[in-house]
Amino acid sequence: MTEEKMILNDGQYDEQYDLEIKTHQISVSADVLAGKGWYKLADDEQVVKKAVLSKEEAEWFEKYKDLPFYDLPLYADDSSNHFTKKLSNKMVQYREDWKKRADFFNRLSQAYFTGYTIKKEKKYYIKLNFNRGPVYLNVNKKTGNWFFETRSETSSYKTQFTQEKIDAMQKDPRAKGLDLNVLKVEVPEDELED
Repeated sequence: MTEEKMILNDGQYDEQYDLEIKTHQISVSADVLAGKGWYKLADDEQVVKKAVLSKEEAEWFEKYKDLPFYDLPLYADDSSNHFTKKLSNKMVQYREDWKKRADFFNRLSQAYFTGYTIKKEKKYYIKLNFNRGPVYLNVNKKTGNWFFETRSETSSYKTQFTQEKIDAMQKDPRAKGLDLNVLKVEVPEDELED
């Protein structure tokens, strides 16, 4: 199986002479683009960056994504039902912070036209450094037993933890004498497990 590559043109357009000036082409794999948040829309190789939404924002978006984006004033009345009106009503939660309000409006408008991905929740490893090298907290998914080993998460062992889970684990008697928040190391995005 061959890896799909996309050719992206990097150039300029000269309006005076109605001429496209191509300076060079870049060949990029679809996996590399997706890893950076860019996605191919169709076979015409149009590439866009999808909006990144939280789970709550995505749930809200799914309720209203099929509405028209905006009604023209000629046809609209005060009770018109369109995406932009729903979005404006939702933005009230950010009335005190105009930057958050603008960011929210921009991301959800972008999601309407280019799609979205859900922001992955930050996860952490609990890492101890020993003479033989670093070891990571593993929790057996069935028994709940703790042990220190590699950071490779399997179907039987959990090695990546949310902040909420770390806070709960800190209250466990097995954590006595350990400050798990000091030992945590953020999991790189390409290693995040679902």
